[in-house]
Formats: sequence, C-alpha cells, structure tokens
Amino acid sequence: MTSHHHDAPSGFDSDFYAFGRDASGRYRFSSTDLPAKIRLIGDGEIGGKARGLVFVMRAIESGYALTKYEHLLRFPDSVVVSTQVFDDFIELNRLHKEVEAGCTGDLTLEELDEHIVSARFPEQWIPQLRQFLEAETRPLAVRSSSIMEDDPEHSFAGIYLSDFLANRGPLDDRLTRLMHLIKRVYASTFAPDARAYRKRHRLDWHKEKMAILIQNMIGSLYSHGLFYPLVGGVAFSRNYYPWSSRLRAEDGVVRLVVGTGTRAVGREYARVFSPRLPGLRPEGNDLRMIIRNSQETVDVLDMAQGVLTQTKLNSLDNPLLTRICSFATEDGTVSEPLSSAAMVSSNDRLLASFTRLIEGESLMPFTPLVRDILSRLRDLIGFDADIEFAVEFSGPEPSSEGTPLFYLLQARPLGNRPEHQRVEIPDVPTQQRVLECQDVLGNGRLRKIHHLILVEPESYRWDRAYDIARSIGRINQRLVSEDEPYILIGPGRWASSNPQLGVPVQYNEISGAVVIVEMSTQSLAPELSYGTHFYADMVASDVLYLPLDEQRGDTLNRRLLNTQAIEYRDEFVTHFVLREGLDAFVDGEARRGLIALRSPSQKA
Repeated sequence: MTSHHHDAPSGFDSDFYAFGRDASGRYRFSSTDLPAKIRLIGDGEIGGKARGLVFVMRAIESGYALTKYEHLLRFPDSVVVSTQVFDDFIELNRLHKEVEAGCTGDLTLEELDEHIVSARFPEQWIPQLRQFLEAETRPLAVRSSSIMEDDPEHSFAGIYLSDFLANRGPLDDRLTRLMHLIKRVYASTFAPDARAYRKRHRLDWHKEKMAILIQNMIGSLYSHGLFYPLVGGVAFSRNYYPWSSRLRAEDGVVRLVVGTGTRAVGREYARVFSPRLPGLRPEGNDLRMIIRNSQETVDVLDMAQGVLTQTKLNSLDNPLLTRICSFATEDGTVSEPLSSAAMVSSNDRLLASFTRLIEGESLMPFTPLVRDILSRLRDLIGFDADIEFAVEFSGPEPSSEGTPLFYLLQARPLGNRPEHQRVEIPDVPTQQRVLECQDVLGNGRLRKIHHLILVEPESYRWDRAYDIARSIGRINQRLVSEDEPYILIGPGRWASSNPQLGVPVQYNEISGAVVIVEMSTQSLAPELSYGTHFYADMVASDVLYLPLDEQRGDTLNRRLLNTQAIEYRDEFVTHFVLREGLDAFVDGEARRGLIALRSPSQKA
C-alpha cells in the first residue's frame, strides 16, 4: 500500500518503519525520546506494541491532529520494560540452553515455561519496578511488546500473553506479583502458539526478544468489586470481510464489547459495525440472529481475587449499562431502556447493542471519532491500521469533561497484505468439485493441497469437543512437521471458546490449515468472525475462509470425498489424503469459492 502522510508534522519522522531505528537496524529510544506519559526501564528495544504507541503520541506532540475531537482522546500512563531486562533475565538464569531445547523439541514447552516462570528476576532492575509501584496504585495491564511485532509482514496479535493485575495490597506483594506476570509474558515468547506462528512464517526464533508494556488499566470499580471499562474494543481501517455490497474494504470495521477488550479480540460475540454505516448489522435485522450474536460474557478484573474473570452481562448490576444496552422484548423487538430502574426490574433479555453510542452523538461523537482516528492513522503510518481502545464513562476525568473519554491503548499497522489480484474461478467438471459456496471472505488461490480434515456436523458432540480439538491438534502437529498444508472443514466456529458454538481448537492446533471451512447447521450457525485477531492472523497467513450452508445451496461432495484414501478416522474426525491434490479458489469480488480435485493430467 502506498504511503500518504497527509499533513505530517514538521520535525517528525513519519516513516513508521524508520521511526526509532538506529544504524544497526534496531529500534532504540532513550527516556528523552519518549512522550511524557511513557517511562522507560532499561535501554534495549521497546518492541512493536510500545513503539506503535510512542509513534502516535510523538506525532500528536509534534502537532499532528488525529481527530477533530482531540479533547476526548486520551492515552494510558505507560512504563516500558525494555529487551535489556529480558536479555539480563535469560543471561542471569542461563536459560539459553533451555530455550534452545524447548524450541528444538528436546524439552517440552511446559517444562520450558516452568523453568522461565520459576527463574530469578534480575536484581538490578527491581528498584525501578519498586519505585514505579510506589507511585502507581491503579490496576495494571501488562502487555507483551515483542520485537517481531515490529515486522511489517506479520501480525502477532493475540499470540503472546497480556494480562491484568489488581495491584492491591502491600508493596512487596504487588512487586512480587508484577515480576511473576512479567516472567509469564517472557515465557509466552516460547509458548506453543508463538512457536507455531513463527514456524508458519519461517521466522527465526533466535531473533525474538520480549519487551513489556505496563499501562494503567482503563476502567472504574463497580459493584461486586469488579473493575472494567464500560466499553472495550478493536478497530481496523481495512475490512477484509465486508458483509454487505454497500460496504467497501476501506470502510473499516469495529468490534465493541462491554468490559475489557480481551473479549473483542478473541473469537467471541461482539457488536460489529462499519464506521461508515454503523446501523448496518452483519446479522441483518433478524432479532434471533442479533440475540444469538450478541455478547453474553464479560471480562472483568476481580479486585478481591486479583485476576481477570468472566461474568454474565445480566449479572453486572451496573446502572450505566442503560447507556449502551438495549432490551430484546418478548414481542420480537429491540427497545432502549428508559432508566436504570426499568433495566433492573425488567425480565427482558439485555443486549450489548451500543446503539446510542454508535448511531447517534447524544453520549459522545464516538463513530466520527473512530472514523477520524482510523483515517488519520492510515495517512500518518502509510499503511492500514489496527487499534485497541477503551471508552470510560465514569471516574473523575469523564465526569469533569461531562462526556465519556476515548483511550487509545494500541495502534499499529495491520501486519498483513491481502492478495488483491482478480481470482477467476475455472470451469471444472462437476465430478471433480469437492465444495462450492457463496459469501466467501478473502481472495486468493491455492494449488495441490493433499490433505483434508473433516468433522461432520452430524457426528459433532459438544460434550466431546475438547477430545475432537486435541485429535485435530495431533494431526495438525504431524502435518506441520512434514510441511504439508491442509483444508479444514467442520461445524460452527473454529477456535470458539464455547464448544456449543464450534470446535474449541487453539491457534497452534490448526496452524497448518490453509483453507478453513465453517459449516452452518440448524444448531450451529457461525457468526463470521469479522475483524477478530484470529482472522487477522488467518489473513496474514493467506488462509482462505469459506462458510458452507447447504440449506442455502452450497455443496459438499461427500461421495467424491469418500472415494479418497483415509489416513485416520475416529468417530468424529476423518483425515483424507488426496493423491492428485486439491485446488482452492476464492473470488473476493464475486464472493464465490470452489475446492476441486485435480485431474491426473493437470500440470500447473
């Protein structure tokens, strides 16, 4: 994508990938280079997540207007623990050999994780962490900021650990917990997801190092000792999966949730909308689909337990929910609650609809602000952008402003490039067509795939879902080690955390899949995973995504499949091997997909 840099501030290097890079090609900053709200511990690299934030904050300090609603834009206070601390930690505990053994498979990743988490934290850096905690008593978000996240070609979103600390109690206890969490983030550098992702992209793990971005957690303390922002979310300036012909890819996509944005980045239900046409729902106007696709579970920080926990939206007992939620009434309509008293006394289903927030400006100019930020960030960075944010409704500052405030937590380029060339779907004889479908997402073609894994919806049992996921994980592991890509077909949503919605695989259990097919059934109708990090990674990996709904006329040729060799079969999973190979075509313009068996005579 070409770089635009409209109105780039004078005296500011607005070339994103040159920003902070020294002669050796490393990204280094001194404390004096950093914005006032960011402090630095150690003089190593600060990693991609922290650097993205520094870049945006420095541009604003240099006079760049990210939005005309600047008075509503805020950033969290941040401390970056640089890669120098990571290097010292590895050195002090002589972990090089263990890491090598973990990455080559001589030591299990669980054993490596144990070694890292139980290792000593370097003494020379403890006073600076202690000093930080003496002044900072708010809850904290501890985020990974790896140097591979600086890579323009790869989105590591959701691969490494980020977690939260209540930051309550005596100073020594808080310090111990913070160091423990930093070590857990260090350990995630070598965890299965990270290893699978690097292997997939042929990235050298020797070059990976981890910095840590510690931010005050945005939110307020509400009833039951729960701390959370009223609204969390992610937004992308490019929507790889537009759900309507009225939307263009460049209109972008936003995912909103009640509570922390952790729910917005996983494959979870969220309110999905385009900043250009916020009222145009992916689910259409079908109330059953709206209810089915709306958030039920909220991520919150339990201050007593000191951990991020899940609770039901209906049990939050928060009067502010009247501003962002609607009622699904028994007569099949959606209505706005008139008061918190009406909300408490109502038996109607509470929906995290965010209608007032995104479709009007009575609460704040939320949608125009997001639209501004995505557009101006794209101009500033020169690439499509990915942001994470929180909107805070209560607390001293929003109250004094008289309006909710928008906190930008992360900003970076979308680390992936979709294929833009036109894909022509060839005219293949019917007897060679394995699968045909409409409403595909993405664009591209893949040839000579010799493996296909199928979970038939009829045989899927959600009470055995984790066994099914592990079974697929074992096949995936073998195929990845043999460098054999495969097509994955199954019911509902792949990688859902809820087995009733689909097979609850982890990313590393399907990391070798190059085509993913999600089958709709009467009981399992997948919400297309618009804008989730799971799909950002799928797109970054050039994975093609096909929804298959046989009730709508899509076809799966089981007769043809059943004539192929079977490598493995249990009561749920079948692994076919296709000697001639399969070709997959996804035409993003016409929204059509085809998977076809190659004929023995085919050369290309």
